[in-house]
Amino acid sequence: MHLPNGLSQAGARLFHDVSYGEVAAALRELAAKRPDLARLSTTQALFGLGTAGTCRDKTDGPCLNYVLEVTNRTSLNQDRPEILISGALHGDERVGVITALELCRWLVTRYDSDQWVRRLVDSRVILITPMTNAIGVAQHRRDENGIDPNRDFPFDQSPTGCMQTIAARSINELYRAHALQLVVTFHGGMQAIGYNWGAYPYLNGRPHRSPDHTSMSQVASAMSRFAGSGGVAGNRNYPTATMNDLVYPVHGGMEDWGYGASWDKAYVRPCTPRANGGYSSSKTVYGDGAARAFTVLVETSDAKRPADSTLGGEAGVYHPLARADGHVPRNMRLALATIDLLQPHVHAWVSKHPPRSGCIHVQWQVWGAVTVDESQLQWRAWTHDSWRLAGFVLDNFASPAQSQSGAHDGSPATGSLLGGDGVWGGVSSPLAPYTLSACAHLPPDALSQGATSGKLELAVRVRADSGWVAQPGGTKFAPNVPPQSHLARARANDSYVSVSGVHRVLGHAFWWSEPITMQWQG
Repeated sequence: MHLPNGLSQAGARLFHDVSYGEVAAALRELAAKRPDLARLSTTQALFGLGTAGTCRDKTDGPCLNYVLEVTNRTSLNQDRPEILISGALHGDERVGVITALELCRWLVTRYDSDQWVRRLVDSRVILITPMTNAIGVAQHRRDENGIDPNRDFPFDQSPTGCMQTIAARSINELYRAHALQLVVTFHGGMQAIGYNWGAYPYLNGRPHRSPDHTSMSQVASAMSRFAGSGGVAGNRNYPTATMNDLVYPVHGGMEDWGYGASWDKAYVRPCTPRANGGYSSSKTVYGDGAARAFTVLVETSDAKRPADSTLGGEAGVYHPLARADGHVPRNMRLALATIDLLQPHVHAWVSKHPPRSGCIHVQWQVWGAVTVDESQLQWRAWTHDSWRLAGFVLDNFASPAQSQSGAHDGSPATGSLLGGDGVWGGVSSPLAPYTLSACAHLPPDALSQGATSGKLELAVRVRADSGWVAQPGGTKFAPNVPPQSHLARARANDSYVSVSGVHRVLGHAFWWSEPITMQWQG
């Protein structure tokens, strides 16, 4: 899989700060242009929420909390993995607003020309709220009518001190209605990628790493590496660590609530707010699948509103450190990485058709994964036959870091090729993806069956990131339970099923490439 040239595809449009009205108009335009890919709504229309007040932007009107759902709607089903990207829980932190809006544009307008974008839109549900705190964005204020939305969630918070804001209620309803596995919430005022824990019960000095620390730290590192510095003076690659180590603890934070409210019940109490007409306490009682998302905090820049000259442009998204790179391309790369990491995808191909010897040069990349634990080459002669293992030897053009655990003395072996990196491991990235390769040797019955059927099919089956489901040891982890996030549990477990709203998370022990069909040449 190859990315197109960003300069020729994207042109020279530069990014700039945007108003509430500009965001709303752009979202409406995208939804009208591609209704097969984008559906625009508001949390007011979806969930019957009120508004936080009037937004004055050319014309006065109620402040609406917009949600753009990006996915290929022609093939949508309840099992498609889901991610939420929140642009601005704090309205004066502007990089997230612009990044979320430009991400909407990128996914919709590049669908027909960008192979990576097309696969992401075809295989995921991407929910984007560029102005999560709508009135805060309109007024360039951190708060919503004097209340901080990122202290307004029912995790280590008093019952009257949570779900007061429309912003927090909007997020709450989206979690309840979807089976979110990954959530990015953009902020500003420093540079960091923070993950759980970030609440006082898990403050440093007590056990403060979550049961999902392995997956969270690996995903955060991949996000940081692909984002880079943006080429902005004073920027650096995002440091990554728990929020309690890297940022500071809070009561009622979105991140710990979004990860732990469905299972870490000791710190979750139903909300009974009085603001904004009140809110039913039943909506803060969570089912088993509602709030198990890896909810990651991204502090995008030291300045809450960086100068437009540092924001970058479209041409910088696939060209880190180019002239058009900047704060926004950096965080668009981060968002694209996170969307990809939602689920593994095996892309396999043959470099040439098999000679009479039966050796078939197969190459594959494992997207959406950090570590490839095991790869198997499989074959069948008929579409409805069962898959069978193929023998293999490692190619002399294998990637240097590829494991040598398979046969490498020139003789075929049947079994597993244990390979090193997925696209998000090591130094690999979508701009130079790590590729595994081997020479498949088919048994004599494959050759005879292929001659009879006129074709053969090959596929690659992998296990990836299976270590994410292992319970961490030591005294730094709390609570003392196995990993709890949908993201980890679905990565290596065929029996994992979790439901939230009308959506499901389905686990997989193995991930398969699409079959490679070859006309018989024997």
